[in-house]
Amino acid sequence: MEDLRERYERAVLALRDRAAEMHRSGASAETVARALHEERRRLAGIFKEMTPEPLRSRIIERTIRVYGDALGPTIDFLRARGKTWEEIADGATRPGSPIS
Repeated sequence: MEDLRERYERAVLALRDRAAEMHRSGASAETVARALHEERRRLAGIFKEMTPEPLRSRIIERTIRVYGDALGPTIDFLRARGKTWEEIADGATRPGSPIS
């Protein structure tokens, strides 16, 4: 049986297909970034809810410590750090390192 982390990584990587479709349809870099970022945060919430304790609490505590938000960096956080729309979209399609 596939574990939860593998399912999360697969779901995040699948956002690349969505990005490609959006680019093909002529969506702007900002529109793509905002859509992928929103979906990535949605996935983060879903998978964090499914994560058993005490790992869930460790993940949430670390995420808040690093990004100031339980679901990860906000668009404002990323833009304030100089990230371009392309970098935000790219980041949304890369699963972060696992926390153990």
